[in-house]
Amino acid sequence: MFRIFSVLAIILIAELIVNAAAAEERSYMFGSVATTRSDIALGGLNGVDDDNGGYSVGFGILLTDNFSVEAAWADYGTHTGQTNCPREIACVTIPLFSDAELKGVSLSLLGSLPLSADWKAYARLGFLSWDVDYEGLSAVFDASDEDLLYGIGLRWSLSERWRSFVEYQRVNLDLETASIGVSYHY
Repeated sequence: MFRIFSVLAIILIAELIVNAAAAEERSYMFGSVATTRSDIALGGLNGVDDDNGGYSVGFGILLTDNFSVEAAWADYGTHTGQTNCPREIACVTIPLFSDAELKGVSLSLLGSLPLSADWKAYARLGFLSWDVDYEGLSAVFDASDEDLLYGIGLRWSLSERWRSFVEYQRVNLDLETASIGVSYHY
């Protein structure tokens, strides 16, 4: 399911970018670095509660001066947690720790509110199609699903084409990110 959604998202992004760029210079690309906090069960991991570095890249189309559509790919990092005790091993008081890698593709609608000539506050609503790969003592796990994505942010115009932004995002998967990034408008 994740691969099908990824291909469809890439086709949609390409179509939107070509059409928008041909009509007017309202397209942009962006990149950000983030810290990601998870408090979820990923694969065979229980009690995941850690902070990780991550990053995202994507494209956007300005539909109007205050609304845009963005598609992005994000790497949320490797999350470490305590695993279930394998059936083959007698459980003792020694916890077993393993890692799970989390990545995703998102599609979002952004609405912004101008605060001044250079500053805009914005809100995001969309969905994330995520994929987790886990390899532990007792199993190999690969799963994917879609969840609601929402967030708020603040954007500052550095120049006519460059913007910087800070954003807080939350995914119903119980994943939180705080990011800082730049975008280039063309």
